[in-house]
Amino acid sequence: MAKLFPWDPWLEMECLKEDMKRLAENTACSSPFIDNVKRLGQFRPLADVIETDDGFLVLVELPGLEREDVSLEVHGNELAVFGERKPPQALAGAAFQVMERSYGCFSRRFVLPEAIDAMAIEASMKSGLLHVRVPKRSRNVLKRNISIAVEE
Repeated sequence: MAKLFPWDPWLEMECLKEDMKRLAENTACSSPFIDNVKRLGQFRPLADVIETDDGFLVLVELPGLEREDVSLEVHGNELAVFGERKPPQALAGAAFQVMERSYGCFSRRFVLPEAIDAMAIEASMKSGLLHVRVPKRSRNVLKRNISIAVEE
């Protein structure tokens, strides 16, 4: 039986190289819409995007973050969530024995499939869960009779 997509070790190495490069770059924690911005991809919050009849609900898990640590931007039908999760302040004379949580700048971009009403977006945050309500742009479907002209 033939494989549809043969395994390419060089492609795997290229992906690994790109991942390592992204981890090694410094970051500025700025908007993900700015071109050529280097961002550290250590912390990538999990998200759900749910479509309803009248809009979208974007849920982003941001444990340990406060409202002030997170920013939202919208450009066209793209929504961006970005910010920074900082490590705890070092205690005098203390050192990490185990460090499993990830820190640093993060950004998530969501391209929504329909035109959205950017002026009506609402966001709230409770218990480390960001709720962003993104309404769809209303479609004003007008019923109209179209007269047919007679060509002479």
